[in-house]
Amino acid sequence: MNTTANLAPAPSLAAVGPDEAPHHATACLNCGTAITDRYCAHCGQDAHHTHRFTLRFLLFHDLPHSIWHVDKGVGYTLRQMLTRPGATLHEYMAGRRAQHFRPITYLLLITAVSMLLLSAVGINPVPAAQQAEMPRLVQLVMERYMQLYAKYPTLIYLIILPANAALAVWLLRPSKFNFAEMLLSQAFISGTTTIISTVFMVPLLLLIRYFPALQSWMMLTMLPYMAYSAWVFRQLLEPARMPVEDKWVRSIGTVVLQTMVLVVSLISVQIVIMFSLIRQDPSLLEDFRQKTAPKSRSELAAPVR
Repeated sequence: MNTTANLAPAPSLAAVGPDEAPHHATACLNCGTAITDRYCAHCGQDAHHTHRFTLRFLLFHDLPHSIWHVDKGVGYTLRQMLTRPGATLHEYMAGRRAQHFRPITYLLLITAVSMLLLSAVGINPVPAAQQAEMPRLVQLVMERYMQLYAKYPTLIYLIILPANAALAVWLLRPSKFNFAEMLLSQAFISGTTTIISTVFMVPLLLLIRYFPALQSWMMLTMLPYMAYSAWVFRQLLEPARMPVEDKWVRSIGTVVLQTMVLVVSLISVQIVIMFSLIRQDPSLLEDFRQKTAPKSRSELAAPVR
């Protein structure tokens, strides 16, 4: 007796005519497994979309679906994180993950796209009007920092994500997320806040070219990031049985501490760059001392006519 399983062979694509579409194939065209539903039980291929490619299909289905993924993927995850982030994170950690982008990949992809946009706009940390009076050391530190951030945009996340997750686990204990779950949640949150910050930064960077005084407003781009993070943490605490005021205190407290971690991390990176530059060129330190030294009264006094 032949004990070999009688699986129907996969139809040859060459045998399919130009006007034929194997919508009702009895076997998966990818692996040959018998089809019992829309998706192959073995490899997961969609049996409804294996017909021959046409220009209409590419323009009106495949291309838009690949970019936006309205029913799954990065577009779906972004939409959920913007509209119902707390519930989305709870559902993801509970096992509803098929429609979502993986959190680390989500963060890396969004960070890369954000850097492309900011690079296209042009990030000038030192306005031309201030360069003459600014110490050379400060200029170089800011330039090197922006170069480092542009080359390794995920470096800062590698530093702050574990610290942010630890703070969130501590202050958001009622959410019952462990460290690994909070780490992935922070990846989702950081990816979404990167988009929010970019949306606010790009128009401001474009306006700064014509209105240099707006440079001092750059710090305000952190407010949407802080407000969104507080809202997400508040939603994470929604199932917890505790007063609403306590939920907001914990949420805002988490954001404040995480912002402090971010600021300390940025300053630490810049200090490392500064010492590296001074080691390479000690004259930068002398120039810094001269330009930051208090001016004498004679220098400050205006000439009398």
